[in-house]
Amino acid sequence: MKTSVHRRTFLRSVGVGVAALPFVRLVERSYAQSLGQDPPQRFIGLYHPHGIAAELFTMRDTDTETNFALDYPDSSLQPFDDPATYGQSFKDRIVVIEGLDLLSNTNGHQSAATILTGSLIFDHLPRNSSLDQFLAVEQGLGAATPVTSVALAVGNKDLDARETLSFGQGGIPLSKIVDPALAYDFLFQQTVIGSDPAARTSATRQRKLGQSLIDFVRGDVNRLRTRLAPIEQQKLDQHLDALRGFEKKLQAAETSTCKKPQRPGAFPALLRYNGGEPYFDAITDLHIDLMALAMACDITRFATLVMGDLSYTGNPLGLPADNHAAVAHTYAASALGNQGKPVTTEKPETWRMLAKLNRYSYGKVARLMQRLAEAGILDSTLIYASSDMGNPAMHSTRNVPTVLAGGANGKLRMGRRIKYRVDQTMPNNLLLTSIAKAFGVPLDSYGWQLYDPVAMGTLAEI
Repeated sequence: MKTSVHRRTFLRSVGVGVAALPFVRLVERSYAQSLGQDPPQRFIGLYHPHGIAAELFTMRDTDTETNFALDYPDSSLQPFDDPATYGQSFKDRIVVIEGLDLLSNTNGHQSAATILTGSLIFDHLPRNSSLDQFLAVEQGLGAATPVTSVALAVGNKDLDARETLSFGQGGIPLSKIVDPALAYDFLFQQTVIGSDPAARTSATRQRKLGQSLIDFVRGDVNRLRTRLAPIEQQKLDQHLDALRGFEKKLQAAETSTCKKPQRPGAFPALLRYNGGEPYFDAITDLHIDLMALAMACDITRFATLVMGDLSYTGNPLGLPADNHAAVAHTYAASALGNQGKPVTTEKPETWRMLAKLNRYSYGKVARLMQRLAEAGILDSTLIYASSDMGNPAMHSTRNVPTVLAGGANGKLRMGRRIKYRVDQTMPNNLLLTSIAKAFGVPLDSYGWQLYDPVAMGTLAEI
């Protein structure tokens, strides 16, 4: 991996709303590389809605594991081989997996919470933490950065299992940030000061005041903890983690070598069903750019992003105004998209509509890869992108679309396509265990599946 960073190229390509970010240094200061060590690993989990058009996602008859095409007509994966748009082809930086099963026990829309937890859903929540939180918090891999992890979302800040990826111990959902301005505040406001003497003097004074308040509050909170039931203790522990996170920000701000970026402006609306839909595309781009910049500056190494669709009249994809009912639910699959079972009616025009929405989502993943590559950290980052179902018209959680991207410091073999048989149960849990091992955490299994032996082990193919 190259240690130099083409800083001006990176800043020039950041995009509307986060342009002219005057960072002094991004990853040139990587102490790990200067010592000849692997750079720190980073993890990003991405959710996209409405499953997949399997017919335009699957391997072609002429494809092999390492020699495959992504630029055929209507391909949903085309953005990963589009150097004209994203600066380079990312075919050698992805692993596309077909045939994984979330093993969900609930309606497909409740299964977003299973993607990173590998857990069955009870009372709308999983039983265990998500992989990002397991690695960042429980294994301490996020302890070295000012922000242990960040959870972002587009259009929906509810913490229901339908659209939440990040969960703490016991399946407690983490709050999601939907406003890019607040994401900026969370990532940069307290962690980056810059070199201005007056700003640094003010920050030192604020840090000392903040530290004294934290010490006072921590004592009261620790005394309160012993009086609470276990589930309430878990919730309180999350508040303590947030307190520790704020403490890290105060400590890190005075030593940061990055200058504070420009704060994104306000949007007229942010939320779904409340006028926010026309702004979702721009919000997604801002979240992606801020997330990449925060990782490049080593402010955080763990993040999740819950993406939305473009359900509004006149959307740029030319799709019906209701992407859910008029695109996902009208998908009339072939036998391939129907778990190998015969179908009486298949409608290729519905495949193309859904594939267009899928292609939009993968375009955002490619944008993230572009930003990370420009910052020189794509090879040390693992992106895991998936959805809550495979066939959205059936609400099936079999054959969920799964894309790994980046490099993971060479721990996973990229540039491949892996396809499991439709009659073979291949739990997503095995992938989660494999990712944990790639981050140096040896596990036999990950997730709560009623101790089902089929969910034990790893994916040997990756």
